[in-house]
Amino acid sequence: MARRKNQETEENIFWVTMSDLFLGMFMVFATLFFAFVSNSGQGSEAAQEATQEMVQEVVQEMQRQNISVRLINEDKPAEPTDNHEKVDIEMDPETGLVRISDLELFELNKSTLTPKGQAFLNKFIPVYFDCIYKKDLSKYISTVTIQGHTDSTNFKGNYSVEQQYMKNMNLSMNRAYNVANFVFAKCSNKPYQRELTHTIKVEGVSSARPIIVDGKEDKDKSRRVELRIILKRPTDSVLQQFLTNGANYEDLR
Repeated sequence: MARRKNQETEENIFWVTMSDLFLGMFMVFATLFFAFVSNSGQGSEAAQEATQEMVQEVVQEMQRQNISVRLINEDKPAEPTDNHEKVDIEMDPETGLVRISDLELFELNKSTLTPKGQAFLNKFIPVYFDCIYKKDLSKYISTVTIQGHTDSTNFKGNYSVEQQYMKNMNLSMNRAYNVANFVFAKCSNKPYQRELTHTIKVEGVSSARPIIVDGKEDKDKSRRVELRIILKRPTDSVLQQFLTNGANYEDLR
């Protein structure tokens, strides 16, 4: 009987000890986790502030060069453009998005930059990337994506819906590629030249993301090239990133 009591006492001591251990581990984990979440939020705020400063500087420099910039919120429905209002590019100060009408860059159904398009990019591209790399924004950037977009107009010929979509995909991809190629040529002597080879990405979107104004597609607005800044961020969940990499947050490229 005494032996059984001693055995139960030893088992109780064991479970109390294990409980203390698990509680201690949980407290350490919780402390590190909340510190990680807090630091991640601070990084996001700093990145957003740096983005806003970059956009402000780009707008000011574009105005000095007589290039008109219209500030937009890409999450809100597009507004009709006043026919008397000259708009060369649109920018979202929160995300750094840039929209350039293809009328500024290409002929209809063509992907080769026109002389007018080259002259425009010759002014815009160095200002845009200089402002990114002159400020603190560059350390938060994972990717600068150059996207080509078309409207939903069909090509002449007996093509299926899928074939029409893919022809527009090819056109949008080639336009984005030629803009990216111009960026590399224009920035070939910049200190950040090598960094661009790690950050610039090219996408063709075809007619998948039309610009809708008053309930219907604005085809002039839909035909565009966009430059999108993708910021470094944790993976799908902060907890998952923490469990994978611990408290040392790094964007994996």
